[in-house]
Amino acid sequence: MMMTTVREALRRRLPPTAFQQVRSCAWHGRYYWPRVAASLVVHRKPTVHGYPRGRSSTMLPKLAAVNVFAPTDMCRVMTRHGSDKGNGWHNYTTIYSVLFGGRRREALSIFELGLGTDNPELISSMGVHGRPGASLRGWRELFPQAQVFGADIDRGILFTDTRINTFYCDQRDSGVIAGLWQNAALRSGMDIIVDDGLHEMDANLSFLDGSLKHLRPGGYYIVEDILQESVAPWCQELEKLATQRPGFEYALLELPNPANTSDNNLLIIHRRP
Repeated sequence: MMMTTVREALRRRLPPTAFQQVRSCAWHGRYYWPRVAASLVVHRKPTVHGYPRGRSSTMLPKLAAVNVFAPTDMCRVMTRHGSDKGNGWHNYTTIYSVLFGGRRREALSIFELGLGTDNPELISSMGVHGRPGASLRGWRELFPQAQVFGADIDRGILFTDTRINTFYCDQRDSGVIAGLWQNAALRSGMDIIVDDGLHEMDANLSFLDGSLKHLRPGGYYIVEDILQESVAPWCQELEKLATQRPGFEYALLELPNPANTSDNNLLIIHRRP
């Protein structure tokens, strides 16, 4: 209660950028540095469901070996910008560091669905204190040669900035999704596509169906925040996808995290080169 009161007092008195810097410093002391030290002896590995079954893979062993307890530089950058991808509630950036760490100097094209609306009347809102575009700014810093793109159903939070462009998208509407990918800036395809939009399986499948073909060879398509009760249905769906779309590897990861047992799961699809 005391920490909440102090946080809200600082939020009211400080400019948003300064408040975020204070939060980041507090997070480093409370979470990051203690985890770095503890991870020398504590190891937590994800449960990996891989498809197609029985096929040799370079991606699956790599994912299964990640210590998701150990925070990374990607965790720090995303948290500093206000993203929840590696702040403790989620620890996806431990996985992303392994998948993308060797490509940070490449001129990639990165797309993320879901900017993080702060409109409390919309589904999946972060609330009035959310920071729309936080993850896009994190991707931009992490990949200094990349072009970063985003999309959201909330037109009020769309923006353009250095190496960042955003677009409207309703991920439940196949026609709107098709129109999104007709934008000139997006036509050449993406190296990384992240679905952090509406966290419902039907909505995720709708966007995947219209977007997976826009993933470049060697690229990764990711769905974040899969609910624990949706893991089994997703595994059944991936069995079918592995047959229907054989040019990809599929992995559903359950990331152990005592702080979050509800939706700390990732779908990762790798398009073979």
